Amino acid sequence: MRRTRNALRVFWFRLQLLFIIFFIIFLLGFIYWVLFISSHFQIQEILIEGYNPSLATKIDLYLQQRNTRFVPFLAYAIFPKYLRSNKSILTFYYSDLEKSLLKNYPDIEKINISLDFKTKVLALQIKQREIDFLWCLEREPAQAINDESDLSYFENQNYINEFGDCYYMDKHGVIFEQAPRTQGSFLNKIVILETKKKALGSRVISQEKLEKLNQAFILSKGEESPIATNYLEIKTENSLEVKLVTNEGFYILYNLNDDFIELLKIVDGIKDQQLKGNFFNLQYIDYRYPPKVYYKVSR
Repeated sequence: MRRTRNALRVFWFRLQLLFIIFFIIFLLGFIYWVLFISSHFQIQEILIEGYNPSLATKIDLYLQQRNTRFVPFLAYAIFPKYLRSNKSILTFYYSDLEKSLLKNYPDIEKINISLDFKTKVLALQIKQREIDFLWCLEREPAQAINDESDLSYFENQNYINEFGDCYYMDKHGVIFEQAPRTQGSFLNKIVILETKKKALGSRVISQEKLEKLNQAFILSKGEESPIATNYLEIKTENSLEVKLVTNEGFYILYNLNDDFIELLKIVDGIKDQQLKGNFFNLQYIDYRYPPKVYYKVSR
């Protein structure tokens, strides 16, 4: 009799245990369905502000790929009517989406992402980079540049030659788009004597140096400026020596840390006092070793 009762207790215990296991599996499956498959926690709409609206389609694909890490396609085979529920809020991470967009779209400077949990709308406010400069590559000459050969190098350079690839650059020194090959440009052009290309979205020059270079463009556009800047040329991104090619047909060598306003005064003095009518025969002005100034006139 006792054996029968013990066997019955074991049977009921195992039955209850089996019921509890099934209940836990069902509960976990239900929670999984609610969170990842049902429409209750799905991003329903993607809004783009400040950029091409077609970006929403690419973000949609990105979110779907993220969702497959948690929801295999077999789940949709079991629940086919939820096939469009493939952008779970729980598989979405702000930082990951932002990093992905900034990496793949270098023309984007800043992104603000917000998600409304009530309406399930993902909104992106995008600030695009603005074109401030034209950054051009040029083949570096084979001849080494040193203190003795600097002047002869610059003098023999054909500074109206063709440039290599050019890129649009913003005020932070970041290149973000390759510029078309066209004759002339209204943009402030900076040429670097390098052939090594950098990836779009890279910072090719520090913002501090770029601001100093920009002073040459700004000040030379003034009404009282004796010159107009065609483009600036530097040897490397870390170089302090600058070659300013003028629209008047000559170039000026100076140091980036020099006072550019003082340089313009010196050029103005050379133009009005020393050369006068012979100013347009000027080949170069060397202001790299102030207060000494060197210049050469073609005969």
